[in-house]
Amino acid sequence: MIINTVKAFLSRNTRALSKSFPASSIRTARGVARYQPARGVLVRQFNFASSQYASCFDEIPKPDVEKFKRDAMEYLDRFDAKNWYDDSIVSILNGQKLPTTPTNLHTTTDALSNANGHQYYATPSQVNDLLAHIQSYHSPYLDIRPQIRRIELKFLNEYAGFLIGNQCLDFAKQDGITEMEESVMANSVERKLNDALLQSEGEGKVVIERKCIYVSCVSNFTNFLDLFRKTLRSLELGIPCVILGRSHTIQHSYRWADLLVRLLKEEGIDPGMLTYLSCQLEDIKYITASSAEQAGMLYTTCSRQLAKAIKENYENTIASTGGPNTLIATEWTPGVQDAIRMSASIECAGQCTALRHAVVPETVELSDVEAMFENINQVASPVEALRHSSFDGVFEKHRGTSPPAVGKSAEYTKHPSRDAYFKVSSELPSSDGDELEEYWRKVVVDVTNAMPPSVSQAKGQLTELSKWLIRHQPISMAVNAKRSQVFDLGLTLWENTALVVNTIGSTDKSDAPPAMTCQARPQDAECFGEFPPRKTLGEFTKYPVIIPSSTPSYDTHYQVDYLKSLSVDDVECSSFVKAWLNDIRDEAVKGYCIELLVYLADATAQNPKRGFGTGRTALWGLQRPPLLDGLRTLVRCGPDVTMDELSPIFLLFYATNARSQVELSVDDSNKTLLDSLVKHDLGNHIFNVVVEGNETMAHRVEADTENFYNIVSVPAASHDCERGICRKYPMPGQFLSLYLPMGHIKSTMKNDEEFVKYFSQSNKWLKMA
Repeated sequence: MIINTVKAFLSRNTRALSKSFPASSIRTARGVARYQPARGVLVRQFNFASSQYASCFDEIPKPDVEKFKRDAMEYLDRFDAKNWYDDSIVSILNGQKLPTTPTNLHTTTDALSNANGHQYYATPSQVNDLLAHIQSYHSPYLDIRPQIRRIELKFLNEYAGFLIGNQCLDFAKQDGITEMEESVMANSVERKLNDALLQSEGEGKVVIERKCIYVSCVSNFTNFLDLFRKTLRSLELGIPCVILGRSHTIQHSYRWADLLVRLLKEEGIDPGMLTYLSCQLEDIKYITASSAEQAGMLYTTCSRQLAKAIKENYENTIASTGGPNTLIATEWTPGVQDAIRMSASIECAGQCTALRHAVVPETVELSDVEAMFENINQVASPVEALRHSSFDGVFEKHRGTSPPAVGKSAEYTKHPSRDAYFKVSSELPSSDGDELEEYWRKVVVDVTNAMPPSVSQAKGQLTELSKWLIRHQPISMAVNAKRSQVFDLGLTLWENTALVVNTIGSTDKSDAPPAMTCQARPQDAECFGEFPPRKTLGEFTKYPVIIPSSTPSYDTHYQVDYLKSLSVDDVECSSFVKAWLNDIRDEAVKGYCIELLVYLADATAQNPKRGFGTGRTALWGLQRPPLLDGLRTLVRCGPDVTMDELSPIFLLFYATNARSQVELSVDDSNKTLLDSLVKHDLGNHIFNVVVEGNETMAHRVEADTENFYNIVSVPAASHDCERGICRKYPMPGQFLSLYLPMGHIKSTMKNDEEFVKYFSQSNKWLKMA
């Protein structure tokens, strides 16, 4: 049941979304063209950077941002806090709210640790009922896009104020308007990707898994990430969804789930398609672990520590994780200081791209950092921040999370009058590889004062910084220097790392302002992703997540008969690649390799591609691993690995300009594979092969670990696997993402043709060999 305040609010007249959001045209680009696929050409549809993927950025709707704000403020002005106590959170099963027991009553808290409502945990018998439903429920649908998209229109139009307002109250989100704007625009892209995925299933090429999936909601971006791109995009392709409760900031996601149940009923959709678990953590662990065979993927956006714990309990976890976002500046200008301060305090340090680490000139001292934070924006409440269009206000001394220790023996210093914490050192933080603590919702910045006066003098510092960025894998990197120097600096750092979000600014050009870490618009092809460090990626997630993408594609596999129907003649590639394909014995494996190569050829035919934004200039696409000298991917083949098992992974390198960056480690007893490798290399040294036993390899890797970007163990056919062929053949975009980087790099200047020319020529972009 929706609270009375919401009912009153929604009874007012609203305009139809189709009228409010007229389609926008896509303008022709100069230099690197915006990709327009040729008609009739076979393309790899929904996979990242394919020609059809690029075409999905056409006709993006334009949201009415001012209406969003008016509706949100009206909702907030009418909101009665008592409603979240009276209309308590409960589990929802088959469209019904489960009965409550007074002994299971719990008081919920918002992001700042203020009590904000009531929740009833499920009883033991209810936990078993919820589990039984998840284990036994079979979706009656393959395609309910019309019904779900009507519901989506309602969320984006008449319920937008409800979504923004609840998120403001629960998460203390200051600028929910921008997220809703992103939802309107990026949803359009992901709907088209889903359309392409469903088309492939209809053509008999792929199978979309329709087991119940779990959605573990994030608090700061749950409208776009959880409601739209995970839940609605899954439901519309007939995938049942189970929304997991949270330990805090649970009210907002429960309210949209409750509303969605009602809207599904209105559309005549079986209410068993959406389940809500209001359960204690141990019960959620019990339910997920007990349903691992019957349920599908578990989708989450969270810290790396939590993602690792979730995946240990539930193998099929798709996690987006954080990382210490880093800003680099060669000058300490007022603009750079503003960029650091705003990046660090955005959403009171609650945005995933909030800055955690700054590399600044060696002349910067503790007093300079303290003076910078003197100008931090303080705000009384998230509602007032939304009212005054603020996004970087700091809630003073809130109790939501604990700050770092301060004092004589502590590393960090607290600002004397602002709720901000910082440390200044010439050494990079956590250089031993340990995770840099996030201090969620607290403004905490590690400042490394190590940049010399001239970029030409910084070679050693840039090498060490590149290695640090590879180890810690931030989401975002921002690079700032004089315009005459920043391209060289930015190119060095970008080529030597593998971050998804990269931004180039300047310190001396007004139309190229300093870059911040918190800038990415996926609706403009400023593709976004929270990837774990490459070498340990499998500890956190089954696949990394790139946005935009089709969420159901992460649990989709090829029809084996379709793969067997493919021929080597279907792919245009070098003769040495075709010779390799012809030596693959299993026809399904060969077909899968053909699909991978056709995808690669299509996605790299124009690589990079140009973004669609008008305020900045972006290049995006598939990339090689970091080009840092000596860095390589080790692919280990045990005694039983054959050409068939090796091929899908190895061809990603062998068929592209990443071929020099792979090293094959082959067990000395595997004579069959070694003979095949000799046949295909013929002494040309296209790839490096090390013949060694397991113990020798382990010692070598341990002694030279920093020079291995990734270590991949190829599974033999007798074993199921997670990062190799697998018994079910995953989509090419997901498979490639396990081994090769992807993302974007952008300039803060609009129509920056100099940037486009300079960065599009980089050898970092993936090409066919």
